[in-house]
Amino acid sequence: MTIYVTGDLHGGMDIQKLYDWEVGPTLSRRDYLIVAGDFGYPWDFSEEEYYDLHWLEQGPFTLLFVDGNHERYDWWAGRPYEQWHGGAVQRLRPHSPIRRPCRGQVYDIDGCRIFTMGGATSVDQAWRTPQINWWPQELPDERHFETARTQLDVCDWQVDYVITHTCANSLLPKALYPNPGWEYPQRDRLTDFLDELEGKLDYKRWYFGHMHCDRDCDERHTLLYHEIVQLGDGLGWA
Repeated sequence: MTIYVTGDLHGGMDIQKLYDWEVGPTLSRRDYLIVAGDFGYPWDFSEEEYYDLHWLEQGPFTLLFVDGNHERYDWWAGRPYEQWHGGAVQRLRPHSPIRRPCRGQVYDIDGCRIFTMGGATSVDQAWRTPQINWWPQELPDERHFETARTQLDVCDWQVDYVITHTCANSLLPKALYPNPGWEYPQRDRLTDFLDELEGKLDYKRWYFGHMHCDRDCDERHTLLYHEIVQLGDGLGWA
């Protein structure tokens, strides 16, 4: 079993990297790919979207994703929860291998302990329509943070890897949005909480997306967008 991590898919906008992934066809259902937020499915329920989801559900690997700021939170609110590898998840649909690890959970996958916390603030809220293509549930609240603290207490605040969509305030200067016209991310209750984690949590490496860039921010933080790396590895370039 091997676990890989990548950045945002945005539904069909950025899924081509998975179709082009050279390693992908060599994997099996026992191998995992974790998307660090903005999975983006379902979104418009189009024929193209149906094709992509059918391909992902049929193989050649098992896909997991933490939620980002661009998800249909109204749709996911109707999906049931179940226990999986020690933490709560939601499935895309009954019996689907595509799962959403929930906020503030710790999973033990073949002896590898992974903490997840989805969500982020959309910097483009002003150009989006509430309940159509933007949802206030994009940010976790204190209930999720308390769940995280409780789960981390159980494992003495020691995990192997952290997977989130955004990063702590302390890391923002190293993970700026590179696209012209994008605003500098504002600190919010989630980035404040991630600062708390940075001060208390013992981990090997932290992966996140959201910034539309691929970068090893330092020796323990990897920002992902187009690249796909094996869990435990960085990009290997500054």
